[in-house]
Amino acid sequence: MCLQVIDNDYFLTSCKEEFVENARMFIFETYCRIHNCIELKMLAAKLGMDEQSAEKWIVNLIRNARLNAKIDSQAGTVVMNMSFPTPTEQITEKAKDLSMRTFMLANAVVGAPRA
Repeated sequence: MCLQVIDNDYFLTSCKEEFVENARMFIFETYCRIHNCIELKMLAAKLGMDEQSAEKWIVNLIRNARLNAKIDSQAGTVVMNMSFPTPTEQITEKAKDLSMRTFMLANAVVGAPRA
């Protein structure tokens, strides 16, 4: 459906490949966030690709994006290894953000022109 619209739109025809690639990335990211184990056959159908092309595309995506995922070719699945930050890491990150915002606020107050 989307490809038909793009093919019929004068302004979007030049962006067709980029649109399809970004749509595939969005679909893959969404499925990876929701599921830990994804069937390659189902994912290839959602991406509009054959199974071998989808597997190659996902392998390149895992390499280039440095995703923590593995492809089990025998089972025909993509297994996502989810890693969530520990509470200590979350607190440390929030403290860094708060420190930076406080520093920026202090500079804004001190550096403000006085009338």
